Amino acid sequence: MYDRVKDIDTIFGKTHKRDGSGNYIWKKRSIFFYVPYWCDLHVRHCLDITHVKKNVRDSLIGTILNIKGKTNDGLKCRQDLVDMGIRDQQHPVAQGDRTYLPQAYHTMSTTERKSFCHCLKNLKVPQGYSSNIKSLVPVKDLKLVGLKSHDCHVLMQQLLSVAVRGILPEKVRFVICRLCFSFNAIYNKVIDPQ
Repeated sequence: MYDRVKDIDTIFGKTHKRDGSGNYIWKKRSIFFYVPYWCDLHVRHCLDITHVKKNVRDSLIGTILNIKGKTNDGLKCRQDLVDMGIRDQQHPVAQGDRTYLPQAYHTMSTTERKSFCHCLKNLKVPQGYSSNIKSLVPVKDLKLVGLKSHDCHVLMQQLLSVAVRGILPEKVRFVICRLCFSFNAIYNKVIDPQ
């Protein structure tokens, strides 16, 4: 990419005519190419934190609630554990023509999922803080449905760490809380330099 744009001379305004070199894709070189390490970056585009947070939330909630089709804890992931030779208790178990996956320590049981959903269902927040979370948590389905972008922000920044507080093992809770604190720090209006 840099080799294609390094010789472009940027001329602002509509009076500039294209030359006949066939270099019609780019009109200017980004000012970020003046940063010394920019040429060596593999991903130069801007990451949209809103979509990153939504994808992380979908993946995390799908995995800890063990929602079919939404979890990232499947046979291929467990096979990776076998290939790496770690966590023997999590390896897939073959019985006849079927393969069973042992319950992961980060996945909630049915009673834990009910407790998680009841916590979010009974949560009271100030008016305008988020949409009505009660309506987004059908307790009989044991999953979250219809979350809007702002609900996702509120859930990932504050509510998720509260909802998993007494449910998951301490190590898993710690990681989820740190993730929530990280998203909260990213969205602060003033970023602390520490």
